[in-house]
Amino acid sequence: MAAHPPSEPYEVYARHGSEEASHHIGLVNAASPADAGVFAHTIFDERKWAELFVVPRAVFTTVIAAD
Repeated sequence: MAAHPPSEPYEVYARHGSEEASHHIGLVNAASPADAGVFAHTIFDERKWAELFVVPRAVFTTVIAAD
């Protein structure tokens, strides 16, 4: 059996219209940004989003950490 490539978490954001703020709508785990985009589009396609994007969690900067 082939080994699976390592995956990382991607936060998923979307908005309905160009004037609306983006909203966090979920999380996907994927081995690449392209895979994360496919997973996000497949899982969160219940609405007609004007924009849907993924951000690797690793690029986030913590400002206030949970205890």
